[in-house]
Amino acid sequence: MATDQVFVKEISATAITGKDAWNRPTPQPINISISVLTDFHKASVTDKLKYSVNYAVLTRNISDFMKSNEHKNFKSLGNIAESVSSIVLNETKNSGKIANIKVNSPKSEIRADSVEYEVIRSNDESLPISDIYRVKKLRLLTIIGVFTFERYQKQIVDIDLEFKIIKDDPKLDFHKIVSNIVNYVENSNFKTVEALVFKIGQLIFQKYGKFGIESADVKATKPNAFSHVDGVGVSSLVTKQNFKDAPDLELSHPKEMPNGFDLPVESSTTDDFKGDHEAFIAFGSNVGNQIQNLNKSLVLLKQHDISVEATSSLYVSKPMYFLDQPDFLNGVIKVTFKNHSPQDLLKILKDIEYSHLQREKEIENGPRSIDLDILLYDNVQLNTPDLIIPHKSMLERTFVLQPLCELLPPDQIHPISAEPFHEHLKQLLLNEQDSDLQKDSKLLQINPIPRLSTKENILKFDQINYQSPTLIMGILNMTPDSFSDAGKYYNSELEKVVVEVERLINEGAQIIDIGGVSTRPGSIEPPEDEEIARVLPLVEKIRSSSNPKVANVLISIDTYRSEVARRCLLAGADIINDISMGKYDDKIFKVVAEFGCPYIMNHTRGTPKTMSSLTKYEPNKNDDLIEFSIDPKTGQEEINLKPELTNLLNGVSRELSLQILKAFASGVKKWQIILDPGVGFAKNLEQNLGLIRNASFFKKYSIQINEPIENSSILQNKHSYLSFNGMSVLVGTSRKKFLGTLIGQTENLPAERILATAATTTACIEQHTDILRVHDVKEANDVVKVSDAIYKNII
Repeated sequence: MATDQVFVKEISATAITGKDAWNRPTPQPINISISVLTDFHKASVTDKLKYSVNYAVLTRNISDFMKSNEHKNFKSLGNIAESVSSIVLNETKNSGKIANIKVNSPKSEIRADSVEYEVIRSNDESLPISDIYRVKKLRLLTIIGVFTFERYQKQIVDIDLEFKIIKDDPKLDFHKIVSNIVNYVENSNFKTVEALVFKIGQLIFQKYGKFGIESADVKATKPNAFSHVDGVGVSSLVTKQNFKDAPDLELSHPKEMPNGFDLPVESSTTDDFKGDHEAFIAFGSNVGNQIQNLNKSLVLLKQHDISVEATSSLYVSKPMYFLDQPDFLNGVIKVTFKNHSPQDLLKILKDIEYSHLQREKEIENGPRSIDLDILLYDNVQLNTPDLIIPHKSMLERTFVLQPLCELLPPDQIHPISAEPFHEHLKQLLLNEQDSDLQKDSKLLQINPIPRLSTKENILKFDQINYQSPTLIMGILNMTPDSFSDAGKYYNSELEKVVVEVERLINEGAQIIDIGGVSTRPGSIEPPEDEEIARVLPLVEKIRSSSNPKVANVLISIDTYRSEVARRCLLAGADIINDISMGKYDDKIFKVVAEFGCPYIMNHTRGTPKTMSSLTKYEPNKNDDLIEFSIDPKTGQEEINLKPELTNLLNGVSRELSLQILKAFASGVKKWQIILDPGVGFAKNLEQNLGLIRNASFFKKYSIQINEPIENSSILQNKHSYLSFNGMSVLVGTSRKKFLGTLIGQTENLPAERILATAATTTACIEQHTDILRVHDVKEANDVVKVSDAIYKNII
C-alpha cells in the first residue's frame, strides 16, 4: 500500500456552483485542494520527477479546466470535484494511485464560513470511493442553556456539519438542508447542546435520509459560554438508526421572501439628468392596427430626438389582469437621448399615448391602442407617486421579460433584486401563471405582414416550447438555369404559372417563394430588368386572382436586388428572401425598413461563383466580440461540440449578426428578420450536415460587441448586444447537391432527391425550424405533419 503523498493546496478558481443563498446561479470563488496517494520511492532515489506525480502539470491542467469552464453551471461542488478527479486520475492512470479532491467555497452559504465537498477516487475499481460534504461554522442565534439568565436572550451557536454520502442524488439540496437547520434552530430553544445536536441530526434524517446520506457528524460550539475559554460544545456522529423510534419533529415553515421590491418614495428633479441617457421601453397594443400604432409611436419618439437603438422580437400575448379583451402585441425597445429626465420621458410617452394615438383608459389594464412603459433608465432607482423605476411589475410578466432579455446580456443584474434579468425570466417561464391573472402566459413570436392583421398573419411561432406548426414555403423558380427544375416555369404563360401556384397551395404551401435569379454555385446573374420582368408580372397576376386562396397567399421574393424588392413589394409581395444577407446590394436594407416586411437573411460568403471555395470557418479571435449560447428556459449554455463545428456555428452566426446590425442601422427592426443559416452556401458536405444537426443553435446565439467611442476624451466603449432568442428560422435543403452525394446520386437529377430531402425535413423539425423551403410540397407536407406530431405533439 502506497504511503507517500503529492499534494496541491488551494488552487484559486471561479465557478458557478449551482444556486447561491439568494437562489442565483452566479459565479463563486472556490479553492481546490488535491492530494494523490502514491509511491515516489524511485523518484527519491533517482531524483527524477518522471517517477512521481508532477504537481506543476496537475495544477496547470486544473487551472486551465476551471478557466475554460468559468461560465458553465456545474450545479454543485460535487460535480466540480468529480470533474477535477477525472483530470487527476487521467494524469496518474495505470499507476493505481488514489486521489483526494476537496472543493471549498467560502461564499456559497451566507451564514457559514465555508462549505466543502470532498471525494476520494481511484482508477482501481476495487478500492472504495467516498463523498463528504462539510459546512464549516454555521453561525446561528438561539435560546440555549439551563440557567435562568440564559433563557432571556438568544446567544450564538456555531454548527459544523459533515455528511458522508453513499450515492449522488440530485434531490439532495444542501442549501435547503442548511436553510431548514437555520429555520429550526432559530425558532426553537434548548437547554443543552447535546439536545441541539441530536435534534439537528434528527431533522437531517427525517427530511433527507432517503437521499443518500449515510451519516452526519454534527458539532455545536458555544463560543461565548465562558469569558476565559475560546468555546465549549459537543459533537455527535449519527445515522438514520439513531432516530428510528424518535417522533417526527414539528417544523415551522421558513419565512417567505416578499414577491416584489419597493423603494422609499423620493422626489426627483431635472437638474441631475443632463447629458446622454439610455432607457428600455415596453410597448403593448390590442386596439386598432397594432403595427401601425407601434410604427407611429416610433416615429413620434424620433421627433423628440429619442433614437431607437435596438428592438426585440414581437410577441402575441394573452391579456393580463383584465382578461376579457383581445390579445396584445408586445415588445421592448432600447432608446437613447439627451437631457430628458425620467419624468420628461414619461411625459413624452403619455403624450404619444393619449394625444397622438388617442388611447382611452376606461378600465385599469384594459384595451389600449398603445401603452408605453419605462422599464429601466440608466441605473436609476426611483419610486415616486407617478413613476417607479425599475418597473414594478416587469418581473411577473413574460411578455415584458422575454423581449427585454433579448436586449440585455446574461450578466446584467436587476438593480433591486441583485439577480440577473435572465434568471428572473427563466424562473417565470418554468412556473405556471395564476389563471386569475392571465389565462395563459405563453407567447407567440410574430413576423408582421403589413397588409394583414395580427390574427390573420400565420407567421406566428412558439419560440419557448416549440409547439407551433411548421410552415412550408413552396419554391417557384422563374429562371432558365435553376439547378433543380431546369427552367420548368421560365417563359410559361402567367395563367399556367398561377395554376401551379394554386396546386402548391392545395398541396400544403403557406408561402410561395418566387425567384428570378438562379443562385446555384457558379451561376451568372441576369440584368436587373430581366429579373424584374421574370417575377413582377407573376406577383401582380397572383394578387389579382379570382381564387381567394391564391390572391391572399403569402408571397416571398427571392432576390438580393433592392429595386427588384421595392417593385415587387409595391405590387403586393410580402417577404424578401435575400440569399446575400444584404452583401450584394446594401440598399435592400432601406427598402425592407421602408416597407416593414419580413426579411429572410440567408448566410453566405462570396458570390455564387466563389462561394464553394470559402468554407473555412475560424474561431473568434476578437476580444471585443463576446459570444454566448442562451436558452430562455435553461439560461446560458456551454457549447460542447467539436472545435470545427463550434467554429462553423459561431462563424455563421457571427457573420449574420454583423449584417443584422447593419440592417438595424438602416432602420430594419428585429421583428422583421427571419434567419437562414444558408445550407449549401459556402459550406461543404460535413458543414451542411452540421448546420442541420444543430439548427436550434440559431435560436440561442447571442453576441456582445464592444466598440471604442470616437472623439471621447476618456477611454469608453459602446456596447451592442444582439440575441437570436425570439427569432424564427428558415432552412432550405431541398434537392441540394450534398444530398445527391450522400445517396450516391451525383448525376444532375435533383428531382430524384425527394426522400433524401424528407430526411433533412424531419431533422430540421426536431431542431425547432419554423419554415422549410421545398420544391416537392406534397411530399414535404406529409413529412411535416408526421414530424410535427412526433416532435411537437401537433395532431
